[in-house]
Amino acid sequence: MRRAIATGALVIAAMGLGRVINDRIPTGDVADKPFVHSGSVGRAVSLDYADVTVTGVHVTPTVMGNPASAAGGRWLVVDTQMLATRRPTAVAGFFLVDARDRRWIASTRGPECAQRADLSTGVRHYASVCFDVPKKALEGARLMVTRGAWDSHEAQFRRDDLADIDLGIAASEVERLWASKDPVNVKESGPVPPAEARR
Repeated sequence: MRRAIATGALVIAAMGLGRVINDRIPTGDVADKPFVHSGSVGRAVSLDYADVTVTGVHVTPTVMGNPASAAGGRWLVVDTQMLATRRPTAVAGFFLVDARDRRWIASTRGPECAQRADLSTGVRHYASVCFDVPKKALEGARLMVTRGAWDSHEAQFRRDDLADIDLGIAASEVERLWASKDPVNVKESGPVPPAEARR
């Protein structure tokens, strides 16, 4: 009899604790959010599955490749270095966020520009990601890198690690960057750093 009373008391206590958690903690919001790891140009961001580093940022009206591609606004070309740390990993999400939280996905028009990266464990992989953006997108732009592709509900990378890397573009630099006419030679992603591939 005492055991039945104790069991009943434990069940009631557990139900009460569950009710308190549901009432006090916004579990619905927490369950859907990615784990964001912030960084800046030149510094590796360590995710659960890979280390991600932005090694260069370029603004240009034209990306050279086969064939060359002109931007509707300007190309914002972001050079990256990625290293899978535990197992082979596919990185399917590259997107850009500006200071007002507007988003742009990586362009498919630059033939050598990366839309995804397949990483081998322990092998450095270099990829240049290209975004065709208006001038207003440059200030405060950040590169997001995820395993899952971005969609409107962020369903592809909920509760997964996400790199949020500040590209270091201040308001005072926007006019100078926008006025640049030098093309950027984008090379196919792989084990060769972009600076060496462009020689």
